[in-house]
Amino acid sequence: MGLFDVFKKRNAPASDSIEVTAPVSGEVVQLCETDEPLFSSEALGKGVAIKPSDNTVYAPVAGTISVLMPHAVGVMTADGVEVLVHIGVETVNMKGEGFTSLVSQGDAVAAGQPLVRFDRQKIADAGYEDTVFVVITNTADLSAVAPVANGPASAGDLAVTVTK
Repeated sequence: MGLFDVFKKRNAPASDSIEVTAPVSGEVVQLCETDEPLFSSEALGKGVAIKPSDNTVYAPVAGTISVLMPHAVGVMTADGVEVLVHIGVETVNMKGEGFTSLVSQGDAVAAGQPLVRFDRQKIADAGYEDTVFVVITNTADLSAVAPVANGPASAGDLAVTVTK
């Protein structure tokens, strides 16, 4: 490191944005366009919904598993962003049937790490939608939460940009 490198680091803008990626491949839609009132009203926070074309949910950010249910996973980033991934509408009624957790509560996870496998056919047979919701549950504590526009997405593509 040279003498003037100290000044470069001090004057470099700090990155206050966090990229939350799509946890599953499929079609992105806005929360307000879904049939689930709790999510569509953004009562739990801002984010997106994805109509999945795959059956594996991947970590949308690096962090720690803070909530783990068969149909939902919460990931807390080191920066304090709370990301909830909820699989399906009313799928809590399935009592874990058709869901396989690949992590445990308290685990540290890397972005893109597999979290849950789910059986889309079992969800459909039970009469539920398999829409995957990606919600920033502490939206009110953040400067901005900006979902991407509707369209196709692959797991790992940008889904939401969060500004602290």
